[in-house]
Amino acid sequence: MRHTRKVTKIRFGKKDGLLTAFIEKSELNQLDPFVLWDHFAASEVIHSTGLDYHGHSGVDALSYPVIGKMRHHDSAGCHTTLASGDLQIMTAGSGIIHKDIMTPNNGQVESFSLWTALPAGQKEMTKPESCYFHAQDLPIIEEHDSTTKVIVGTYQAHSSPAHCSVPLTYLDIMLAPFGVWFYTPDTEQTSGFVFIRSGSIYVAGSQLFSRQMATLEKAALPIEVRTGKVGAQFFVVLGKPLHQPFYASPSSIHSSQENLSKAEQNILQLMATRK
Repeated sequence: MRHTRKVTKIRFGKKDGLLTAFIEKSELNQLDPFVLWDHFAASEVIHSTGLDYHGHSGVDALSYPVIGKMRHHDSAGCHTTLASGDLQIMTAGSGIIHKDIMTPNNGQVESFSLWTALPAGQKEMTKPESCYFHAQDLPIIEEHDSTTKVIVGTYQAHSSPAHCSVPLTYLDIMLAPFGVWFYTPDTEQTSGFVFIRSGSIYVAGSQLFSRQMATLEKAALPIEVRTGKVGAQFFVVLGKPLHQPFYASPSSIHSSQENLSKAEQNILQLMATRK
């Protein structure tokens, strides 16, 4: 039997309206460098929905809509519309404000948000910027009983054009019933989790169901996922820990209180320009 990563915790998330958050501020060190994983979903939506301008700093924020379209506007000058399967990476750095509006498809909207903290020092206070990647530019690898889309990172020698400030792997996987998916990641990417969008999977003996997040043990080990009579769609997210302090506000993460305070002042100034 192969020695693979085990599940250390199953998270059910905290739902607030249309948003379910799976990482709490008190748990940031457990999933370093990941500081946010949010699932936004709604059905029977008639009008566009989302958040007006608000600010962030000290993070890479990855937006991945899977149903509907997302209109993105930010103070770094990025104004774009993401279709389902596209990717937006916003490096918040010293402070950025933005708004995202979801437009439904047949009454449904669904998207995922992933944040990583930025490395301490100059990088966390860098000039904000945004990058956009079309779905057709993200590699898709077809195997015997699985399809793996490389959102960020590398899988089976196929690399995404998207890069983040922290080494990470972000995969979107479809696995057929009675299937096996096996992956040996970079040995430095010891932190990570699995999220099940639909169906049910088994990870090292732990059964996981739809809309559950499983924290993986911190180890330089492969990951094996199996399905039973029901197939599944799930995400595997792995990264290299930063091993730095985290000072958090509701919208920002930094390695020092000084940088957090400076960035929050920058955000207030940017918000003032919207009034």
